[in-house]
Amino acid sequence: MKSTLLASTLSLIVALPLAVGAADPAPGEFAFSGDARLGYFGREREDRNGSRSDESDWRIRVRPGVLWQVTTELSAKARFAGRYSTDDSNDNHYEFFTAIPQSDGLGFGDSTIDELHLRYKPGNWDVKVGRMQTSFELEGIAKKSLSRNDSPNTDITWTDGIHARYVDAAGWNYHVILQRSEDDGPTTVRRSPLAFTESASHATYYFGMERKDPNGRFLQLGWDITYIPSALRTDGTAAGRIDDYLGIAGRMALQWRLAGGMRFVWAGEAGFAPNTSTEAALRLSGSGDASGLAFQTSVNLVDFAPGHGVGLVYGQAGGGWLLSPDFGNNQELLELRYQWKLSATQSIETRVRQRRDLEQRTDAARKRVDDDVYVRFTQRF
Repeated sequence: MKSTLLASTLSLIVALPLAVGAADPAPGEFAFSGDARLGYFGREREDRNGSRSDESDWRIRVRPGVLWQVTTELSAKARFAGRYSTDDSNDNHYEFFTAIPQSDGLGFGDSTIDELHLRYKPGNWDVKVGRMQTSFELEGIAKKSLSRNDSPNTDITWTDGIHARYVDAAGWNYHVILQRSEDDGPTTVRRSPLAFTESASHATYYFGMERKDPNGRFLQLGWDITYIPSALRTDGTAAGRIDDYLGIAGRMALQWRLAGGMRFVWAGEAGFAPNTSTEAALRLSGSGDASGLAFQTSVNLVDFAPGHGVGLVYGQAGGGWLLSPDFGNNQELLELRYQWKLSATQSIETRVRQRRDLEQRTDAARKRVDDDVYVRFTQRF
């Protein structure tokens, strides 16, 4: 059954690019677009209780969508997203989720509508209302974010709410996002002990500025603020203190042109949460509040041969940094990524990564260490 599903999906991927419409339809017309990502994934874990395990699987994510260009300024879009694996044990293959069912998004075998929004673009404004994708990643071969990054890798998450963007004459993008959540949790990755049972926590506020210049020394400059009222369980329980949560992040990427079209890119991002849960709430051995610091840095060689790039990323997130889908709190990460862009719509990537606990938990015999690898192919249409 699983192999039949995988084979059918692969056949669909091959056929879909032949059936798509124009990328920019005229008013009153429709356009089809999407992507498919297939890969082999393997992981070895040394767990906190001293046990060892390993697993591997083939995964595929498909996201076909349709755009209706109502007028020159108004459009509507809907997109289906499904995530499947040879280890799929889920029998509930579709649901219109209003919160992500797992800590990192949809589980294997799950599918949903991950985009369903109206978009209005008058002049320098761009406003989306409904269900959408929002991501603010650090530039580089292995793009990651400390604050907001819907649907990385083969994950499926989304944002329900409003996203307004304004672009000024100097190229700065000003972002305001009002995100809606329910008691069950948000539709993006937010880590425990954040909880969304208080009515005020159902609205997340995001403000940011960003400027990118593909030809300049400063490839990327940006900062953002995330504010979630009444969401932080400071003592780790609903009966304890409930506080607001604030995260502030800034990012920068610099590039240097080298011989033969090659570029060297250094990128860095740092985050700080001034109000965090206690160490005890996270089962860490220290006293007082957990660290609210987080950072990532990467070095990249882009186009060392046409279409080929490699990047090395290192990052840490303290126990009190709870916003990143790419960096777990109380975790450090080291990753090597290789990318081969076959064309404007096709790419192959490989990754070798290690993640480990920064501090040993009080209920653990040792720190957890995860080593993983993947090879994946992406087709956009």
